[in-house]
Amino acid sequence: MESKQLTNKPLFVYIEKTGGEEGGRSFNNDAFGMICKAASYSMMGNAITASGEEETFTQEGPITVFAADDDAFGDFIKTKGVSKMDFVKMDGLGDIVKNHVVKGTVTKADMAAGKEFETLAGNKVVVADLPFKKNDIKVDNATIHAIKTVIV
Repeated sequence: MESKQLTNKPLFVYIEKTGGEEGGRSFNNDAFGMICKAASYSMMGNAITASGEEETFTQEGPITVFAADDDAFGDFIKTKGVSKMDFVKMDGLGDIVKNHVVKGTVTKADMAAGKEFETLAGNKVVVADLPFKKNDIKVDNATIHAIKTVIV
């Protein structure tokens, strides 16, 4: 068996970039930026980007976003029987992410039991029935509510 000598060459080369704190993409203080910056919402951020709906979440607003966490998206893709890689290529992904956005400002106080709101995908949702983690998170263009389910 032949032995090879290792060199002292670096395993990677650091390339300085402009952007975020660690040299990656920087995000604004809008709904899309807030979702992408939150560690437990990466699947929703990936779905927004993969579906080409970033503009939906960065528009001037006001909008209301019901942001589903990674656990919710994990459960959703299990029920669909797809992998995370296949999920971001799924037909109708744009409508899935637009089901999480409502025009205008909806605060927790506005969510009376049984009150319906129309999503940007054109579906009706009774938001009082959603399992919430946190409400009324204010960003530049939106009010965000953290939820524990994917709205379909």
